[in-house]
Amino acid sequence: MTSECNCTVVVSSCDKYEDTWYPFFKILKAEWPDRPYPIVLVTESKSFEYGDMDIRTLHLYAPGERVSWGKLQKESLKRIDTEYVIFLLENFFLHGKVDQERIEQCIEWMDENRNISVFYFRETYSAHMQDGIYPHFEKIAKKGKYRLNCKAALWRRDKLIDYIRSHESPWEWENLGSIRSSRYKEDFYSAIEGEPYVFDYEFPDGGIYGGKWSPGVKELFERHDIDIDFSERGFASKWTGVRR
Repeated sequence: MTSECNCTVVVSSCDKYEDTWYPFFKILKAEWPDRPYPIVLVTESKSFEYGDMDIRTLHLYAPGERVSWGKLQKESLKRIDTEYVIFLLENFFLHGKVDQERIEQCIEWMDENRNISVFYFRETYSAHMQDGIYPHFEKIAKKGKYRLNCKAALWRRDKLIDYIRSHESPWEWENLGSIRSSRYKEDFYSAIEGEPYVFDYEFPDGGIYGGKWSPGVKELFERHDIDIDFSERGFASKWTGVRR
C-alpha cells in the first residue's frame, strides 16, 4: 500500500481558534505543494474550506459545547481510517518547504518496523539514544521527558489513540502521559537538534502564545499576502509559556 492512501494530515485546533485557519492553510498550501495526503481539521463544530485543498471537518459536537482536548483528539482520530497520521497544531505556521521525501522515508521505516510509534519532526530536549539506525533521528529513552508531546510528528494512528486519555488537557498529556509512557514497549524517535527540519516552524513561540499573536507572524503573513485583523487577539509582548 502506498503512503498516499495510508496517511492523513491531522490539524488539531478548536472552534475558538478559527481565526488561525485561513493563514495556516494558505501557508501550508504554498509550502507543501506536493502534499499527497487528505487533511482532517480537528475542531468541535465548525467547517473550513480553502481553495482545492482536501480539508474535512467532523462536526462531532454542538456549537458552544465544551469538550476536553483528549476526548476531541481521540474521537476524531477514531474516525480516520489511515494507518498513519501527521499531527500538527493550527499555529505551526511554516517558514519553509515541507520535506516530502523524508516523510515518505519515515513511513517506509514504520512499515518495516511495526514497533515504532512516532517520528517527531522536531527535537524533544529529552534523554536520547543515538542508535544510528535512522538518519536525522534518535531514539527517546524510556523515561525521557516529553516522550509524548504535541510537536509536528508522524504517528501510528492506533497507538496515538491508545496513548491519549479522554480527560486530559494537552499539558497533562505531555507531562503525565510521558511519565506513563515508560511502560510502553514501542519505540519513539525524535529529530536530532540542528538537523534540517521536515516541518520548519517557530517553536516554542509558534504563531500564538498566551492567546495572543506572536509578533513574528506579522512579517510572515505579509510575505504570504495574508491580510487579517490582528486587533481582536492583539500581540503578546513576551513568551508566557501558555498556549491557550
